[in-house]
Amino acid sequence: MMMVLQILGGFVLAAGVLLAAVPELVNRFKGPDDTPLTVPRQTGAAISRRIRWGWVIAVGYLLMYPPIGLGVLPVLVTLAVAGIAGIMTARLMGLMLDGIDMRHLFRFAAESLILGGLWTWFVKLSA
Repeated sequence: MMMVLQILGGFVLAAGVLLAAVPELVNRFKGPDDTPLTVPRQTGAAISRRIRWGWVIAVGYLLMYPPIGLGVLPVLVTLAVAGIAGIMTARLMGLMLDGIDMRHLFRFAAESLILGGLWTWFVKLSA
């Protein structure tokens, strides 16, 4: 059962990365009167359209790496880490593909600090 979840997680993760890399696959006809959306000219807006697919990436991470243990704390930490890691993956793809935007770069740095703090806290509690 675990192997099936990991394979399914790999497919979900790959789909999330594909949608974050090319968000026009889904956003092609979401404009008013069913007209195609254009890629935003501002770097920040172009990066933001990729970040919404970070949650699909996070679900893929959750399926591939389920919580270790059955307590409330391991489940909550795993949910937080997977969510932040999924959004960070999509944000990093946006920064690499669309260019550097300082607002998103600072958010990426803050998410990195939060992720590192959660991981350190969890490792100390598990030891």
